[in-house]
Amino acid sequence: MKNQEIVFGAIMAKHEAKVHKTVLPELKPNELLLKMETCNICTTDYQQWMGLRDHYGFPMAAGHEFCGIIVEKGAAVPDTLQIGDRVGQGYSGCGYCDACRSGYESECVNPGGGVSYATDFLGGKAFANYKIITADSAYKLSKEIPAAEASFLEPVATVVQCVRKARIRPTENVVVLGAGTMGLVNAQVAKAWGARVMITDISEKKVARAKEMGIGEVIHSKETDPVQAVKELTDGVGADVVIAAVGNTLAYWQGMEMLRHFRGRFVVFPAGYPKPELEIDPNEMHYRKTEVIGSYEATDYDFLLASKLLNYQLIHTKYSLENITIPLRNINDAFSAAATPDNYRVTVDLQGI
Repeated sequence: MKNQEIVFGAIMAKHEAKVHKTVLPELKPNELLLKMETCNICTTDYQQWMGLRDHYGFPMAAGHEFCGIIVEKGAAVPDTLQIGDRVGQGYSGCGYCDACRSGYESECVNPGGGVSYATDFLGGKAFANYKIITADSAYKLSKEIPAAEASFLEPVATVVQCVRKARIRPTENVVVLGAGTMGLVNAQVAKAWGARVMITDISEKKVARAKEMGIGEVIHSKETDPVQAVKELTDGVGADVVIAAVGNTLAYWQGMEMLRHFRGRFVVFPAGYPKPELEIDPNEMHYRKTEVIGSYEATDYDFLLASKLLNYQLIHTKYSLENITIPLRNINDAFSAAATPDNYRVTVDLQGI
């Protein structure tokens, strides 16, 4: 597909996203050309569109929650990846730096797989009708699930990393603060790990969505003291693990109060803008052996497990979707919808050009 035209969306400035055109280069031997299906708008994406993360720079042609169909492959791509396969993308490390050899590919100091076209735009250019990725970053995704759900590969991988860092074990009491997009994914993955799950939120819509999943107790924090509710549900013991899936000072305080007296683990999953505060008494942390864990990004192993959770339908990311799909040509409208308070993930139809 030499000289294939690509149409891609980019954030040019606060509240301004536009589509642009360029021509794709020829494939390298280790690369795949994808006909893109959908890309969901991540919190990072729409918060930059809102001007809250302008430190990332403009123009930003990002997007990372996507799936696509292989339509061309380089000469060195193995037979395990075939034309017609649906894939998502993980990270592409160099394989020989200390980070890669330690299993932390997202921290690679020589990352590969960078986008070599439209280099005056930042980002991986995933809000596009076609995209080139390296074969080593591709993970197969089932065609039995809708494209918007399959596009959750990267978010699910980050949650797998979170659950593994928290060392969640079967039958442990796990509280997820926030029933937003990633809160619901965290709850489902924790459940898949065998935990007893409790979810808290203040939004009627999100409480209802969490209840619809039917995987654990849901606490409406506007109607019930969530700390007291968790203590009652655990016979006064408290939570083994609290995952803060929302960046909020009050939620952080409540989460710390919910922890069991000894060896509780508190996980900060997202960044918050504006920056929230987390107050910790170091003496309490010392005597109670409390752990505070930060979780960000994922490893190759996390992506592998995430692809299996999705492909085997052990989790269902439909609950994290707003069920709004907007064509690529209307990319600014898509960002506006994604930034609407209380919305779940909004999906961009990448062939809608």
